[in-house]
Amino acid sequence: MEKLRNFRILATHDLDEARAAVSSTYLDNHLTQLSRRDLHFALNAAESYDVTVGYLTYASEVSLQMPPSGDFYHVNLTTGGSTDAWRDDRQTWQTSNGDSGVVLLPEQLSRVTWSHDAEQVIFRFSRQRLEGYLSRLIGRDVTRPIEFDLGLDLRTQVGASLYATALQMVDEFDRLESVPGFTQIVRPMEELVMTQLLFAGRHNYTSELRTLDSETMADRRSNSTILDQRLSRIRDHIDTNLRENLRLEELASVGGVSIRSLHALFRSNLGTTPRRYILDQRLDRVHDDLIATSGPTTVGAVSTRWGFTHLGRFASAYRNRFGEAPSETLRRHLRIT
Repeated sequence: MEKLRNFRILATHDLDEARAAVSSTYLDNHLTQLSRRDLHFALNAAESYDVTVGYLTYASEVSLQMPPSGDFYHVNLTTGGSTDAWRDDRQTWQTSNGDSGVVLLPEQLSRVTWSHDAEQVIFRFSRQRLEGYLSRLIGRDVTRPIEFDLGLDLRTQVGASLYATALQMVDEFDRLESVPGFTQIVRPMEELVMTQLLFAGRHNYTSELRTLDSETMADRRSNSTILDQRLSRIRDHIDTNLRENLRLEELASVGGVSIRSLHALFRSNLGTTPRRYILDQRLDRVHDDLIATSGPTTVGAVSTRWGFTHLGRFASAYRNRFGEAPSETLRRHLRIT
């Protein structure tokens, strides 16, 4: 069943159009059709730099060869049909509906063959976001990539929970798509999926995660509470003064930390930098205003309101975060209303 209908990227019968859509949303690929069955490609995705959540089907037997993704982990959960996957480290895995998935790594070439009835819900996590989140769980910096096994068993207790959460999450995305503050509302869902993924998958940090005893976790929660209080003060200050020229020295002072600790606080808790966080918050406010407008307005007026002074750089950053130009968001909303 098709997911994320409110986030349509492309529906097409053309092989080249399908390849280009997957390349721009997820990663570059060489797409080959293996049967004469007509292609009925559909890609729906809620896009951002840190986490992209999508639904994909070809409705035809196809093969995709993909280079290393560089800055991203891809988690493919099969919700219909089956796939055969291969990765450059010589691991292979078969997936089937609701039973299994695969994880494609930033530094590994991969190949996946889809059955004609295969459908997937696919998460793309930036390394910065997922590794930053893992460092928060284990209480130290993650200095090496997370080397997930290719196969992801969704029949275990945690695996089944991950699968159920993923399906619920895409349903909630469709429900909340037009709600102001959408990106903030769905962030806890993203963190739940990341937690379940890190415990369901096998990787080079698995033993460290599983040996955290209750006392250690209690200490982490206590330390995390102190850090969260500091981070909460900083984020509240950012929200209140988002239209102003916020300096790192100012944010560090609000949180009672050094600038170096400020960066560590954002990296371990949010998987990002202070400046990137501010940029994303401003972009989100612009996006919310564009879809909530009830009268004549322009992209320039809205972006200036939230502190953007260079329209070209703003438009590029907006497209990277939301997958479309700000003018397209405004036109689409005005067309709907």
